[in-house]
Amino acid sequence: MAKIDITNTVKNFGKIKNAYNEILVESVITKSKDKKDLFKSYVKTIKENEILKNQFLIYDLIENKVEPNETKAKIFLDECLSIMSEYNTSEILKANKKLAEGIIWEKEYEYDKKDLHENISILLCTGKTSKTIESIVEAKSYVINYIMSNTIKENQEGYGLPNSVVSKIMVEKYNDKYSSLDESEKQILKTLIDSDDTTKKEVYSNTIRECIDLINEKLKESDLDTKDRLLRVKDKLLNDKQEINEDYPKNISKLVELRASLKTN
Repeated sequence: MAKIDITNTVKNFGKIKNAYNEILVESVITKSKDKKDLFKSYVKTIKENEILKNQFLIYDLIENKVEPNETKAKIFLDECLSIMSEYNTSEILKANKKLAEGIIWEKEYEYDKKDLHENISILLCTGKTSKTIESIVEAKSYVINYIMSNTIKENQEGYGLPNSVVSKIMVEKYNDKYSSLDESEKQILKTLIDSDDTTKKEVYSNTIRECIDLINEKLKESDLDTKDRLLRVKDKLLNDKQEINEDYPKNISKLVELRASLKTN
């Protein structure tokens, strides 16, 4: 399949961000090293580029802002946009292109906040002229209405760039795509893409506990060699520091694999 022209895509940081979120989910499900490495590269690129980091912040702030008062919503939006005021359009597009080129754009990713992201991108990447005023006004109106009608989501993270740089996604949209997952695996997937550090740590701790319980059951009926191996694994689990950092997706994936192995072997 031929690559899609990314000329318009680079104007929309939100579309690029969502595409990488899709890649993260696919990497967890398929255990693809290439996709995991691609997502790690995305994280690194954002951390090292102020324009990308600020865009991530703006999109995150607007996506999660709840303000029913129209005047305050307008002020909030203006303040968000001011974060990028020192950069011109060409600088923003250059940074976005660097991020977008990491993806083979064989398809358009559909997602819930696509229209919101499109309107934010208009506000960030459209110069003010007599020909663009109307589209800018329409985009501002859309975003302000979104903020005013938005509702508080559960498991929100604070603003800014999380250590994992894992953006919030409504995980329900993946349940159909990954219907073969059991409830525990769905919970872990949800944690990867839609939770704060406290919830991540709780799920991590519960998964470790489940692995230890499975090991304890196997110790009752194993031979000496197997018991030795199981006890060494148990010791590692008991000494796990359970840190929530950029390695969280990799570490929780390893635990899931261990749990699956203990259940089947």
